[in-house]
Amino acid sequence: MTRALAAWAAALVVLGAAAADDDTDFAASRGSALEAQLHERLKARVRTIPGTDTEYLIGGYLQLDGMATRKKQDGDEQDTFFVSATPFGPADADYRLSVRQSQINWLSRTPTPVGHLWSRVEANLFPLDGTTAPELNQLFVRLDDWIIVGKTYSTFMDDGALPTTLDYNGPSGITFVRQWLARASIPFGSGWAFQASVEESQADLSGGGALVSVRSSARRPDLAARLRWEGDAGHVQLAGLSRSIDVVADSPLGTRDRHVNGTGVSLSGSINVLEEDTLLFQAVTGKGVGRYFNDPLSATGVALGTDRRFDLLRSSGVTLYYQHKWAPEWMTVAGASTLWTSDDGQLRRPEELHRLVYASANLIHRLTPTLIVGGELLWGEATQVGGASATNLRAQLSLRFLIF
Repeated sequence: MTRALAAWAAALVVLGAAAADDDTDFAASRGSALEAQLHERLKARVRTIPGTDTEYLIGGYLQLDGMATRKKQDGDEQDTFFVSATPFGPADADYRLSVRQSQINWLSRTPTPVGHLWSRVEANLFPLDGTTAPELNQLFVRLDDWIIVGKTYSTFMDDGALPTTLDYNGPSGITFVRQWLARASIPFGSGWAFQASVEESQADLSGGGALVSVRSSARRPDLAARLRWEGDAGHVQLAGLSRSIDVVADSPLGTRDRHVNGTGVSLSGSINVLEEDTLLFQAVTGKGVGRYFNDPLSATGVALGTDRRFDLLRSSGVTLYYQHKWAPEWMTVAGASTLWTSDDGQLRRPEELHRLVYASANLIHRLTPTLIVGGELLWGEATQVGGASATNLRAQLSLRFLIF
């Protein structure tokens, strides 16, 4: 960890430009708010590659998180709040420091005869396996608002509805996936756009017990599309997803296989309230779309039906958050999210998870143009198919030093 942090800090010091001079602008951590902020920084802090017309920006931040958790979570990942990792038995409290949210960004713009060609790179130290190591979050090229190719936010999610939590992962029931894709966009009307994409499937899953083993794989890439409107009042997005999955089960009685189709639909958006407040929301449901949620109950969502045939679980999530600015340098983001599976017609073990509830509230202060501090309280409840439930509680303090 020490070696990775030293290399990361050196890279930021070498590549960092002058600090931002707008002390009323909070540094967004993810989603469309971060992308818009980087575009503004590009205008204000632009550099040009010698001998070319390419303009670019390099920047990022160093972040230190201190976390105190009532019960140490199951599994290796402890630096973000996973409600699905809530222990149902006795567990010790956990206290830790982390620098894994520290991030570096690249943004460039090159004029061409058919429009501006953008490139984007984003990396941090937060692979979701509990280690501190470089992780590539985004790597793509984009031709104006028409075509984008590379690794970025899935078309099925809404990057404009993500609440600014200090917790890295965020609400359980919201969709959040960054993956390889090719997406085309058609703007029309006033603020309207239609987008469609071919995306990495990541449907490989294996599991089971001593007598039965189950594995799944994608037959084709995932297909996603969305209709989106943006205006002064906020934005609204309607998205759909299609998946094609092969399921194979091996048992002493032989091998059985089945092809299943997964589908999902999502309605999300943001509503501007008063002068500077924002209401963020999303409602999503689908079969076989578990891995698109922020805290998936199952990567593929395969279960055995009462007819003894494998089928896809239906997963649903609802998220509602409110962002309030107390003053130019003070902000609070608070809300809740729930994610659940529908068990009708499914044979599931009593200890499997049925529902997750995630709630958080924070207070964030921009102390100087380059220093942001904040505190956050998080609460989660996990409920099993058999009815048993367990809760967990975390307090987090974060310190972020901006380098632009």
